[in-house]
Amino acid sequence: MPNKKVILLNPNDNVGIVISNLIEGEIITINDISIWASSNIPFGHKIALEDLPIGNIVKKYGVAIGKTTTDIKSGDHVHVHNIESVYMKQFTK
Repeated sequence: MPNKKVILLNPNDNVGIVISNLIEGEIITINDISIWASSNIPFGHKIALEDLPIGNIVKKYGVAIGKTTTDIKSGDHVHVHNIESVYMKQFTK
């Protein structure tokens, strides 16, 4: 059954975009990989599609948008509480 709650904007992304609120424990499938949401994740936010150690680059739209400030596990909520934005920095130098 196709996933209806998370989309992948670019095949090189390591986060998916939640398009319908996810409930903790809910399973989504992206590229034939099943991922459990580790917490409630609201519409418009990101979910980690793989483990992202501290200092790792977060990719959305196929480009770096941030760097992890903590270890993030697959299925974790990815947002301002655990990444530092680098998106604008790369375009405004």
